[in-house]
Amino acid sequence: MKLTVIIPVFNEVGTILKVIERVKAVPFDKEIIVVDDGSTDGTARILEENKQGLKVLFNEKNSGKGAAIRTAIPQITGDVV
Repeated sequence: MKLTVIIPVFNEVGTILKVIERVKAVPFDKEIIVVDDGSTDGTARILEENKQGLKVLFNEKNSGKGAAIRTAIPQITGDVV
């Protein structure tokens, strides 16, 4: 069984790498989908530079957590989200 973890992100330049590392450390077969929801603080750049092992998606403008999750849904391949 594969777990899909969706991480909606908006202006998290100071914390996003820590969050991703903590999720990666969880001992499950998983995919991690990170959706940047129009960040303006450099979060998108950090995600571009550190996207190995992740599915990274970008929304052009901030539309909220629900929109970020809806962006991720078509990319899900896990059995549990």
